Amino acid sequence: MGHALIVDIAVAHSGIVAIKRSTSKGSNKPDDSSSASPMASGGRGYKVQVFYLAARSNSPNAPIKDALWFATYPIIPRLGDCLFRDGVYYRVERVLLYENLAAGWCADVEVSFYGRR
Repeated sequence: MGHALIVDIAVAHSGIVAIKRSTSKGSNKPDDSSSASPMASGGRGYKVQVFYLAARSNSPNAPIKDALWFATYPIIPRLGDCLFRDGVYYRVERVLLYENLAAGWCADVEVSFYGRR
């Protein structure tokens, strides 16, 4: 069973900087990054799992139920990006990238309600 790779993403003046923090223990296996591709079949995008937690929203217009969905995007959504689903805009709050792609997706994306006002 693979370990998740957690990446903290910070925005700097020159762009996005990723700081790698791995929770996996040392391994004697050689790094073969080229064998697994995070792209969806056919190279049309990245598969991500998106989740919304209703309890974290203070807006009266926000959805009242938690939501979880899988989607394929041309790029992995970044902090501050907006996603649209079922007539609702969501703002990306956290992105967790995965080193092991056996789960079928390459990132977990936590979103919050975006009221557009």
